[in-house]
Amino acid sequence: MQALDNLVKIQQLKPEPPDAQEFAGMCRAGEIKLNDALIQGLSEDSQFSLAYGAAHALSLAALCWHGYRSDSRFLVF
Repeated sequence: MQALDNLVKIQQLKPEPPDAQEFAGMCRAGEIKLNDALIQGLSEDSQFSLAYGAAHALSLAALCWHGYRSDSRFLVF
């Protein structure tokens, strides 16, 4: 976690207490997007967008669970 703490020091991440309800909501959103990406008949572009959204939601959930927040998609990944 030292790397994440270093990002807090340079104000790239914000410390924030974990919120179990928010975490559950982010996980649920990620799972829904991931399942939707598997729908037959969607274009590859739509499938990619849904999978990317799922990966972002689940990555952000992991960050938040450990007490961090980021407004930057790059840092979330």
